[in-house]
Amino acid sequence: MYLRSLELQGFKSFPDKIKLHFDKGLTAVVGPNGSGKSNIGDAVRWVLGEQSTKTLRGNKMEDVIFSGTKTRKAMGFAAVTLEISNEAGELGEAYGAVVSVTRKLYRSGDSEYRINGKNVRLKDVTELFMDTGMGRDGYAIIGQGRIAEIVSAKSADRRDIFEEAAGVSKFRYKKQEAQRKLDAAQENLVRLQDIVSELESRVEPLRKQAEKAKQYVKLASQQKQLEVSLWVRRLGALREKLTGLSDGLLQAQAEYQNAEREIQRTDAQVQDGYRRMQESTLKMEEIRQQMQQAEEETTQLKSAVAVCENDILHSRQMQESLRQQKQETAQQSRSMENRMESLSEQVVQLRQKREAIQVESEQTEQNWNALKQQAARRGQEYEQANQVLQNLLVRQSELRVLQQTAAGQQEELKAQLAEQGMRQSALRQACTEQNAAYDAAREQAQQAQEQFQQVQNQRDGFQKRYAHAVQALEAGKKQQEQAAFALREKRQRQRLLQDMERNMEGFGGSVKAVLRADGGRPRGVFGTVAQLITTDQKYGVALETALGGAMQNLIVENENAAKQWIRFLQQKHAGRATFLPLTSVRGKTLYETGLEQHEGFVDLACNLVRYEERFSGVVQFLLGRIVVAEDLDTATALAKAYQYRFRIVTLDGQVINAGGSFTGGSAMRAGGMLTRRAELTALSGEIQELEQQEQAASAALQKAQQQSAQLQQQMEALQQQCRQAESEQVAAAAQLEKEQYLRKQTTERAEEAAGQQAALQERLQETVDRHTAAAEEAEEVEKAIQKGQEMLSQEADQRTALEQEQSRLAERRSQLKIGMMELEKDMDTLAKEMQQQSDQQDSMAEKLVQIDKDIAVQEDLIRQKQTEITENQARLEQMQNSRTDGQAEIRHWQQVHDAQEQQIRELQSGLQETNAVRERFSGEISRLEERKISVQNDYDGVIRQLLEQYELSLSEAQAQAQPLEDLQTAQRELQSLKAQIRGLGTVNVAAIEEYAEVSKRYQFLSEQMQDAETAKRELEDLITSLTEEMQRIFSESFSVIDRNFQEIFKDLFGGGEARLELTDPEHVLESGIEIKVAPPGKVIKNLISLSGGEQSFVAIAIYFAILRLRPSPFCILDEIDAALDEGNVRRYAQYLQNFTDTTQFILVTHRRSAMEEASVLYGVTMQEDGISRLLRMEQEELEKTE
Repeated sequence: MYLRSLELQGFKSFPDKIKLHFDKGLTAVVGPNGSGKSNIGDAVRWVLGEQSTKTLRGNKMEDVIFSGTKTRKAMGFAAVTLEISNEAGELGEAYGAVVSVTRKLYRSGDSEYRINGKNVRLKDVTELFMDTGMGRDGYAIIGQGRIAEIVSAKSADRRDIFEEAAGVSKFRYKKQEAQRKLDAAQENLVRLQDIVSELESRVEPLRKQAEKAKQYVKLASQQKQLEVSLWVRRLGALREKLTGLSDGLLQAQAEYQNAEREIQRTDAQVQDGYRRMQESTLKMEEIRQQMQQAEEETTQLKSAVAVCENDILHSRQMQESLRQQKQETAQQSRSMENRMESLSEQVVQLRQKREAIQVESEQTEQNWNALKQQAARRGQEYEQANQVLQNLLVRQSELRVLQQTAAGQQEELKAQLAEQGMRQSALRQACTEQNAAYDAAREQAQQAQEQFQQVQNQRDGFQKRYAHAVQALEAGKKQQEQAAFALREKRQRQRLLQDMERNMEGFGGSVKAVLRADGGRPRGVFGTVAQLITTDQKYGVALETALGGAMQNLIVENENAAKQWIRFLQQKHAGRATFLPLTSVRGKTLYETGLEQHEGFVDLACNLVRYEERFSGVVQFLLGRIVVAEDLDTATALAKAYQYRFRIVTLDGQVINAGGSFTGGSAMRAGGMLTRRAELTALSGEIQELEQQEQAASAALQKAQQQSAQLQQQMEALQQQCRQAESEQVAAAAQLEKEQYLRKQTTERAEEAAGQQAALQERLQETVDRHTAAAEEAEEVEKAIQKGQEMLSQEADQRTALEQEQSRLAERRSQLKIGMMELEKDMDTLAKEMQQQSDQQDSMAEKLVQIDKDIAVQEDLIRQKQTEITENQARLEQMQNSRTDGQAEIRHWQQVHDAQEQQIRELQSGLQETNAVRERFSGEISRLEERKISVQNDYDGVIRQLLEQYELSLSEAQAQAQPLEDLQTAQRELQSLKAQIRGLGTVNVAAIEEYAEVSKRYQFLSEQMQDAETAKRELEDLITSLTEEMQRIFSESFSVIDRNFQEIFKDLFGGGEARLELTDPEHVLESGIEIKVAPPGKVIKNLISLSGGEQSFVAIAIYFAILRLRPSPFCILDEIDAALDEGNVRRYAQYLQNFTDTTQFILVTHRRSAMEEASVLYGVTMQEDGISRLLRMEQEELEKTE
């Protein structure tokens, strides 16, 4: 496994997408200070999941995004992709031979991680590299800060790198996960204990309430049984009264209908008389219209004669005008012939001038083309000279880069003039970093405080949202209960109406007897009028009033069926009924002109009902001559307009009878049979809509319950976050105190090292020589550039002269072209004018011919108009004869109209007598109907009590009722039951169900508490097992690292002694790590006594010891050789070769000895401020250049 490539875009100083390819072995990244080479190491840290902005050398995470320069806009995101070879499957075979890890951050704050192109979490990236040395706390990336930390840090702070090397990071992660689960299990257990304790206190009181509720339910059931039986008995008595009233009502209605039929017959005769009167009136009006038309036609004919005479006069004047136009046109034609001769001479002169311009234009074109070829040759020579100059400028740029590199090395060597001077520089840098660490710790403490406050605010906000959710839940419960109550009421009303329909409530005993005969299917009987027609609910009162007792008329197949069932009623002594045979009953629809236009008119009653086509005769017979109006006022106006010739019924049941009598008051519904069926139809739709509303309310209630539960879970999570934020706040405050102590310690060390400095002039001289050589070559290149620029200037002057001559010729060529175009334009103008003259001559000739034709046309028009005058005079005589005949016909039809009017007056006199008879029976019907309604209301009241109090329909109540031997005994027993129920006091019927539910939940949560205790014990056992395994692995690995450190220290220092010790061997997982070293010939009490270079070498030896135990696939060493002298740098770089078989090294360095060991060099430059560029060079190429 090794690092294949690194791709950056928008990261720090790399705005453009670049890709670095790495080979096995050593790769060096070099460049001047500030060029951005350390950003490569930062990019690797960042893509591996680093979250510390301090480690990434920034103040906030957004700082990693390219922030722009004077010439480049800021980027909107930063992206880094790391490709790692996984051919051996160390990261898992599921990832394939190459593993690609990508991290992307947007300026908006959004970020994403990808593994092999798939979106993952930060946790997935962390777990992928855990125990490989490449994790965030690993040793794959080592900078100067890490070198200083391992030497200057407290013994307890050195553990991270040793744990990563020992391979216990993954175990520690599992232990932390188990500890979190254990904490959660403990919290869950406490919560369960609280809930179980609370439920335990509720079980016993609920048990007592449930027993009391069961006693109440038993007594209430007995009360219901007895009360229902009493009500059913009362309903039977009321039903017998209704039957008697219905029979009497049927007899009165039959007499009323006989009178009504006589009125309808007479009214039909009156209507027929009115129709004949209307026909005679229409006939007279038709004759008058014909006579009026004849008068209008006579006037038109006289006018036409006058127009024709005027047209003849106009045509003769037109002929005279046309002859004068003919003379003028001939004169114009001769003038045009003279103009054509003049234009032909001008055309010849223009052609001669055009030929001269053409010759000069061709000569100018030849000269311009020659100059163009000469300019092209000069342009090629200029480009060649310019290319040479550009190559010199590129070499000049390269020499400047070499000078900058040499200058950077001079600065580095000057910084290392003495070992004590280097130590001072390192300590100053350490002071700066320590100050930055202190500032970062202070900022982190402040951020922790802000985070804690933010989580508290979020918790408060969620508490408000939770309160709103609880309110919404209560509102949802209320809405669902309201919908369920409304649905229950509608269903109760539907069951009541259905029972009334099944029991044929409102029908007389005789009608019921017929309908129930033959098993409910009487032969030849289709049903009652009320059963066979339907209407909308808003027309129900009007149609029931219009039909009256006719709603109970039985529609039968023919006269034989009517006679058969009349005999049946006689034999059974079942009363009387009216039968309507389809073969004999014929109706007639009222026809009145303009009826629909009257205000308040609704329709004919027969048009407001729905029925089968075969019953149309019956419907027309009963309702065809009845009009429905909106109210009594509009009905009165309508009756007056048509002289009370037909019956009118209003929507609220008021009646104006034919002949002028009024019937009204409270609406009589005759049992409400039509409105009952209409209401049943409407109820079906309302129930369906209410069911949908109840379902929607139930769904909304369920959603509110889910949201409430979800918010409760989020509240608990926020409580946990609040506790965690508080812990982080305390930890940040402790870290701030620690950083303050370290800053003070580092400052004291820097003051001690001040003033100690020596010179390393020889190494500096070598760099100065390289800088001088580069400067001399740059001077020669500068001279060559000046010479090339002079040559380019001469070439430019010659090109300018050629361009000026080309411009002059081009201008002359343009002038000639313009002259040619003007001549062509003049010739075109003359040609067009000649064509116009020719066209006008042709037009004049055609005009002369047309004038002759127009003269002849006017002559024909005069003859035509004279003929029309003769025809119109003959038609005038015919119109006079037709007028005389029309006056005779009008006198005849007036006589017919008067005779019909006399007959209608006689019929209306008889109609008034029949109306008096009908009104007498109408009063009797009203009295019986009022009595029946009163009894029916009592009956309906009992039915309603059954529904409202016990939710029982009539059939259900009859099924539950028991026979009563003594009515008074039953009533006393009922009073006793009510007294016992009152004696129970307040009863909570829901306690029965609540007790069962609470008891069940108490049992369930008790079992859950036992399971939680078991899970807690298992997690504690797991933590103990992981701790023992971590102790074993860490102890074994630490011993190996210690042995490796002793050996490598001697190799690097050429002798001496070194070892690693645990500060608390009894607790290896919490113990600090002490570093004990003694370079050759020195006695060292602590690491602070070592020089800066020695301290760096000690840290490097420790890292090498770790790499020997657990090699990291790759390792980025960011200027860790800065404090070493040249000899130690060479020894360090050569020692790296011992690990190149297992570890790939990327060195960020200024040191030549380190560069020489690398097989590939990446140069980082910043030719443009703020933007880094890369240059790759193999070591062999570099040696050839030198």
